[in-house]
Amino acid sequence: MTSDVKLSKVKTLLASVRDTPVNTVDGADDILQPIYSYLMDIPPSASDNTYHWFCSRANQLTIGAATFLLRLFAYDSPRVDDWKRRLKSCLSGCCQCIRGFGEVKASSRTTYFGAFSDDVLRSFYSKFDDWELSMVVEALVRFGIDLSSSRLASRTPQEVPQPVLYHIVSNMRVFRDPRVLPLIRACPPISTWPLDPPPPGLFVLVMDESSVVRQWAKAQIIKSTQVPMLEHQFVVGHELALQEVINALTLSREGEAAMTDSAILNSFSSDSSELWAGFSQILRHLPIEVLAKSSKGIGYRRIVTGHLHDIGRQFSDILKCLLFLLKRLGSQLWKGEGPEYPQVVFDAIKDNPSFSDMLQDLKSAGEKPWFLSWFGEYLATISDSAIYRDVLARIVDFLCEELQHERFQEARPAVMYSAVRLLAAQVRKTQSDETSSRRMVVSSVLDIHAEVFISVAFGRSYANSQWKEVRSAARELITASLTQDANEISKSIATSCEFLAGRTKVFPVCAIREQMWKKTYESLQTNDTDGVVAIIAIIAQFSHVDLLNKVAYRRVLSSPDAQAFDAINRCLNISRSGFLDVVSKLANYNQRSFVLDVLGQPGVARDVMVLMLSPIEDLQGAAKTLVGQAFDVDVRIDCFRALLSNLPDSSFEGIFNFLERYIHYAPQVPEACSLSKSLVQCLTDVIEVLCSSPDGLLHDGSFLQSKDKETHAAQIPRLWNLMTRSITVIFKRTPLWSEYFEIPDMTVWMRDALIFGRDLLAQWRVMEFASVTTTDESSSLLTGNVRKLSRMGKNMMSDLQPVLTELTRWLRLSDEELLHQSFALLQTVLECFRTTNVPPSEATLAKLNKHVEASRNDKSGTTKTKLDASRIAQLEDTLTSFEEVEVVSVDRAPQTRPTKPHKPPPQKAQAATRKQSDVVPRKPAENDQLKPDVMKGAFPKFQRSSTSTSTSVSKPPTLPSAPTSEYSSDSGSEDEAMQGGLVALGKLQRSPKVKKPTERRQVKLLDIQNQAKSATMERLHRREDARRRALRLKPDTSGLHRTLLSWNYDHDGPDPPTVGQKASLIHVPDTFQDYKHYLRVFEPLLLLECWSQIVQSKEDVQGVYDCRITSKQFTDDFVDFDATISEPVQKDWRLGETDVVLLRHPEGKKSIMMKVQSFRTTPFGSQMGLRCFMQSTMGDIGLHINTVWSLRKVFSLSTLHREYGALVALPHYDLFQTILTPKLSVMPSIEQREVQHTMSAYNVNEPQARAIIGSLKVDGFALIQGPPGTGKTSTICGLVEAFLQKRPRAVTSIHVGKAATSSEPVKKILLCAPSNAAIDEIAGRLKEGYRGPQRKASSLKVVRVGTDKAIDISVKDVSLDYLVEQKLNGQAPDNTSKDAHGEINVLRGEIEQVKQIKQQKLEELASVRDNNARMVVLEEEIKKLNSRRMTLTQQFDRLRDKQKSDSRTLDAIRRRVRTEVLQGADVICCTLSGAGHETLEQLDFEMVIIDEAAQSIELSSLIPLKFRCQRCIMVGDPQQLPPTVLSQEACKYRYNQSLFVRLQKHRPDAVHLLSIQYRMHPDISRLPSRIFYEGRLLDGPDMDVKTKQPWHLHPKFGTYKFFNIHRGQETSTTGHSLKNTTESQVALALYARLCKEFSDIDFDFRVGIVSMYRGQVIELQRSFEQQFGRDIKGKVHFHTVDGFQGQEKDIIILSCVRAGPGVQSVGFLSDVRRMNVAITRSRSSLFILGHAPTLERSDENWRKIVQDARERSLLTEADVSFFTTQTTNPQVRQLASPPKPKKQPTVTLPPKPDDLVTPKSFAESSRRPPPSKPSQTIEEQPSMKDPPENLAIPRDVGQKRRLAEGVNGEGGPSTSRDTRTMAMQPPQKRFKKEKGSIFIPKKNKPGKP
Repeated sequence: MTSDVKLSKVKTLLASVRDTPVNTVDGADDILQPIYSYLMDIPPSASDNTYHWFCSRANQLTIGAATFLLRLFAYDSPRVDDWKRRLKSCLSGCCQCIRGFGEVKASSRTTYFGAFSDDVLRSFYSKFDDWELSMVVEALVRFGIDLSSSRLASRTPQEVPQPVLYHIVSNMRVFRDPRVLPLIRACPPISTWPLDPPPPGLFVLVMDESSVVRQWAKAQIIKSTQVPMLEHQFVVGHELALQEVINALTLSREGEAAMTDSAILNSFSSDSSELWAGFSQILRHLPIEVLAKSSKGIGYRRIVTGHLHDIGRQFSDILKCLLFLLKRLGSQLWKGEGPEYPQVVFDAIKDNPSFSDMLQDLKSAGEKPWFLSWFGEYLATISDSAIYRDVLARIVDFLCEELQHERFQEARPAVMYSAVRLLAAQVRKTQSDETSSRRMVVSSVLDIHAEVFISVAFGRSYANSQWKEVRSAARELITASLTQDANEISKSIATSCEFLAGRTKVFPVCAIREQMWKKTYESLQTNDTDGVVAIIAIIAQFSHVDLLNKVAYRRVLSSPDAQAFDAINRCLNISRSGFLDVVSKLANYNQRSFVLDVLGQPGVARDVMVLMLSPIEDLQGAAKTLVGQAFDVDVRIDCFRALLSNLPDSSFEGIFNFLERYIHYAPQVPEACSLSKSLVQCLTDVIEVLCSSPDGLLHDGSFLQSKDKETHAAQIPRLWNLMTRSITVIFKRTPLWSEYFEIPDMTVWMRDALIFGRDLLAQWRVMEFASVTTTDESSSLLTGNVRKLSRMGKNMMSDLQPVLTELTRWLRLSDEELLHQSFALLQTVLECFRTTNVPPSEATLAKLNKHVEASRNDKSGTTKTKLDASRIAQLEDTLTSFEEVEVVSVDRAPQTRPTKPHKPPPQKAQAATRKQSDVVPRKPAENDQLKPDVMKGAFPKFQRSSTSTSTSVSKPPTLPSAPTSEYSSDSGSEDEAMQGGLVALGKLQRSPKVKKPTERRQVKLLDIQNQAKSATMERLHRREDARRRALRLKPDTSGLHRTLLSWNYDHDGPDPPTVGQKASLIHVPDTFQDYKHYLRVFEPLLLLECWSQIVQSKEDVQGVYDCRITSKQFTDDFVDFDATISEPVQKDWRLGETDVVLLRHPEGKKSIMMKVQSFRTTPFGSQMGLRCFMQSTMGDIGLHINTVWSLRKVFSLSTLHREYGALVALPHYDLFQTILTPKLSVMPSIEQREVQHTMSAYNVNEPQARAIIGSLKVDGFALIQGPPGTGKTSTICGLVEAFLQKRPRAVTSIHVGKAATSSEPVKKILLCAPSNAAIDEIAGRLKEGYRGPQRKASSLKVVRVGTDKAIDISVKDVSLDYLVEQKLNGQAPDNTSKDAHGEINVLRGEIEQVKQIKQQKLEELASVRDNNARMVVLEEEIKKLNSRRMTLTQQFDRLRDKQKSDSRTLDAIRRRVRTEVLQGADVICCTLSGAGHETLEQLDFEMVIIDEAAQSIELSSLIPLKFRCQRCIMVGDPQQLPPTVLSQEACKYRYNQSLFVRLQKHRPDAVHLLSIQYRMHPDISRLPSRIFYEGRLLDGPDMDVKTKQPWHLHPKFGTYKFFNIHRGQETSTTGHSLKNTTESQVALALYARLCKEFSDIDFDFRVGIVSMYRGQVIELQRSFEQQFGRDIKGKVHFHTVDGFQGQEKDIIILSCVRAGPGVQSVGFLSDVRRMNVAITRSRSSLFILGHAPTLERSDENWRKIVQDARERSLLTEADVSFFTTQTTNPQVRQLASPPKPKKQPTVTLPPKPDDLVTPKSFAESSRRPPPSKPSQTIEEQPSMKDPPENLAIPRDVGQKRRLAEGVNGEGGPSTSRDTRTMAMQPPQKRFKKEKGSIFIPKKNKPGKP
């Protein structure tokens, strides 16, 4: 048999006999033999020649075999003797084997020897022990120790082998032997004994009578590492030793000294204290299982508890034993005892005098005696018993009352410390206890002794070093208790929410330690830093919790649980009632440095920031008080700034903590409106502190940099994440919260939440930039000048995904203001995604697409959203940018356009025929808005592929709208009618949502023939329309900014500075090939004009201010700066967003132009945002943060901006193709009956009627030419009336029980003109009811849109701002912004005053010595001042929040009212530039009318065409003044040509000519009709009679004269102009003679003196002033021809200036249009002063004029003497009798009423201001009686042409004497509209409309 087989057999046998023990009979040789052979074959160890059968050197099989073979001891044979010899060798040579031998003797009783009875085993092992004794004795003798004598042999115990000694103490039979015991008591040295477990004999020796033996034994025991020993290590010897010990303890108590048979007992100490000291050592090593047992009926527990009454020194060790048992056994200590037994034990100790003696023996107050720690262990053992309550109360009472007697003086702190720690432990345990019973017990005891603990914790009498540690522990106890209360409140609220949700059936009963809260607040001292810090930390834990809302808990209030509901709110009030006072005392009764130290303590600033965010006013007020005292600030936003600036890390941590709590808490409670409202207000302040420009902390590099590894910038990502999560919670939960509040109450803070969202998103770039500033990524994000999106930016966009998802729900709101704000925020979020190329989630896009589809397809009228068509289009366009369209089409035969729902203008059909190849985008990579988008209808663009069979068009980046079926799960809620915005949202919130995967759009084969019927294609059409609308209304003008801002301002010359190749200038052609051609022509010319305006601005005197750069960041390829001006600026100086400014370095020539992005004034100066374009060629010009630059305003981009925008957006115009290639419709045929009806209906003449009818019958462009005085304004009024008569009525919805409402806005007209004066005239006529030349009673809603200062007083009452203000009366908040601002300033002043007084009192208090009465008075005064300051700061914040809320409410009302006014208007009047204002973008117009269209450049005329309209009617006269263009170079290329002229060139016969004039005397009109209008200009009826004047019969005057000033000579003037002094003197003489001859006539306001040259106008003014005084300027109108455009006078004196023998060209004078204007300004008389020879030889038209005068005998030689000589027959060269003018053809005109007012007369009377407000000319302020003829000509902001704002208009015939009288006399005071309510101050809006 191999060895492996033998081993396997042995293993099997041993396992069998271990599990199934066998006795001697059963243990046959077949079992014993193999095991015996195996054991005996094991050789001794080579190292010590010893057998190892029971130690770690033996394997388990060997140990098992040796244990089983112990039964051989019962046998007697040679083989057994051999086994005994080897066993003896094993036990004599190895201590570990001896220990193992003892263990196996105990363990084998139940395994290998389990078949034997206890008696058999007892007898067996007794003999075995005897054998072991003999073996030990034999060994001792062998080593020379004589055991028979009383003394040791020559050998000493030190020479006895260690295994023999160890064997003696391991076997109690050997140990008891009197011969051996003295050897051990000799304390032999120990070296190789096992450390664990202590051998049994040592248990006896530690109680030996010899102190040396006790110390020796103790030294051996304490070496044990396994305490207590393991149960299997506790052997029979230990049990025997413990029996001896127990007997000794028992006998010592009974006083028995009788001798026993045991020699051991005789060796025990007679001192009980020594016995118990030893016993305490023994207990420490006993296994728990042994301690719980009894030894022969006497348990170790009883041994200890039975001696607790002992008096003497041993009591200390007895108590130690009890403490040990309490720790080791716990509740098992009382097992088997009666319920009252623990109390008996407590009483035994409490009443034991020895315990009192121990307390009195304490000498050190700081000592922590061990004998007081047993109370806690004792309580732990009975915590689950019924007596816990009583025992706890008795213990605490014992410690806090009895032991606090003065006889325990030194022990009192230690005892109190023990009591505090005891209760603190109980409080901690109750925190995790699920039941409330124990909490109630502990709370009851705490309340009973609260005063004691609070006195110790906070009382002054305990504020000494003796009680320092106790005081600290007491504070910890109170803190733990109050913290537990805080948790109890929070838990109760959470449970109450579960109750409402039905997840629990029991409403919680909240109970807190009321007395402890009250007394704590009462006891805290003013300088108790730690106490206040602890309270702040506690209150901060639940500072977000507000009182429960009764409405939300109405179900509870109607049940028996109502008291429990009240209890929660009561607990909240109790816990906070004294907090504000405590914190205020600390802050206000201490110096600033002290409060700063408080804030500097760990965690305090964090908790204070949490309190700052609290919705509870008192908590927030306490935090503000603390921060205010520390940093000398008061209001909330300043407190936030102070905390974040000085303690940023802790402050951020506080914000994070609060937001995390909010995110967790808000979704759980029924409503969290007050919390959310407060949070939004506070976070708005935080955002402003961090991000506002220029002083936001994130703009401060020193704030972002930190020496720590964790920089402040690293906190920003987490802040953004938590803020977005918080606002997501608001958007998600608000619909449910709204059920508990009235809608008006909700809308205010919901609006604030939406605005906060926009504020947050507005700063995302700032936060992103700040977060990466200090990282390695920052340097890699710049590519050239363009910033890439950082990882942080990507994460920020990811955080916005849930915001967008929840915000989508809010599109169902019915409240217009909330819907407006929601949509604005939604667009902002989508714009963030778009600009960062991060697509929104597919589910969200599908949801938004569903909104759009539902709105588009709604046929029932029960729309699910109140978004109007304009916003739906905006949303659709935005969503289009995220779509991924992939269409494959099959090219077939050419198809015609499908019919669109509305009738398209013919130009669109023309556009559809154009090839896409004709259109080349300018910057396709950068700007899609410059792409021409000539669509074939609304179809997507298809580009032919190489195969010519299919194409695909791809648009970035993500998702098509999902099929409707994917959202069938929530269709129910979607179909519900809107009952109110919040209610509908609530329903949406609760509707079930079954999310299905959104499928990607598949590639489909579309048949082009069937596309019109395809729902997909229809959707694409709509989206394309929406995209085009967006590109029309919001064009990208950054190209203008890049070019303009790249120019060098200091460049000289008429051409702008260029970088690279100069753009070629091209003449404006009559037609254009494509958009690229159009852009190539007009863009360089526009830029040339822009440069000319800059050059002109250099001559203007502008204020220069020093500005400091405060921040800098990159935005795309621009650089944005924030700058401040600290010095005061001029009263009216401000910057608009279209202004361009120049920054110049004070110490050098470096300069750069920047565009203004924002501007605001503050009490501390002006702050602005500026943008510049930095080219790489510029280098570093020094624009660094904190550098100072000189700033001056250059010019306004207002009009240029809109002109450039029109240029960019042109491809998306409806009339785009017609503009490129003019194609006017043929003049339609008009029946005479229709003409007669129109003439009768609108009281117009036949040419006017035909113009009205013809213009309304064609689509596209219609042109009406109106020569001077032909009634252009009357025609326009008739056009308006005719349109309004023909427009369809708006569809009106009628619902039962509701007022009828119009479902769509009325059809509107957009009426524009180049100047404010021109548009004001028409608006005034329409306002007054003119529908032609006469008034009508019909009502017409006219709205004049523009800035207040640009609108004439005559139409102020129809201006948009005025109408809005009037409607606002009664709707605005109670306090206006101005009033609130004043109150805020008053409060700020009072706060400062209180602070000053308080500081004086504090200084006085610090100086008071030994005057308690004065100190009390001062403290009381300081307290009152603090209270006053707190009240004021709270009022300040409330008022500030209210001001902000009221301002937003007012803005909301104003926005709504503005929309109502505009939607309800019939006619919108504005300038061409004003048509580009965003106010009008929400409107659609049926028709656009442009007055004075020939006076605007083409790009200006494009501005109003961005609106969808079917026709544009242009009214003007190309024969009068052209548009004013500064750049003469641009004029050479026809940039000053109007669109009117270019269209007219295409088909002159299609222009409607107004051919009947009602202004001039026939003698005057004959000249312009012949020269300028080919004889087509006719006179109205009786014009010679109506314009007849008394001086017509005088030979020197008459109706028309050309005075040849033959001695005149032109001279140059400063300013590059000319003058003719002789003509000036003649004009003066003429006027003087006229006034003298007809002195009975008042010529004031009736004479106009005109010249082509400004130098001559100045000379004329000077001459007249010398003759008549300065007042003459108010009576006679002096102006250039350009300034006289649109005006008329009875008498016009025209000075031609040009004269001289060498003059061959008259230059400026030869302009035929200026000629026409100059000649046609007079009504009754025209006097031309000129040098006929010079004019005749220099210009053909002037030759005709001179020749005409000569032929008509109206050419007269004149000089000054001609008018001063008193002769009746002056020497004049004229015919004897001038021929009569040819009779003009008769025209059919309607009869004119006698009281008819001409347009110009009407304008004069309506414009004339009251005498108290005189008009003024450009040069000088006139007198108070100055007439409107000389009205000031304000420089139009952003306009290229300056027009006289005074007398305007033309059209009807001149009136009779009454009219003239009205024109000559100062006008009556016009009725002045009352201003709006005083609660709503009117504001002048900056900038141009």
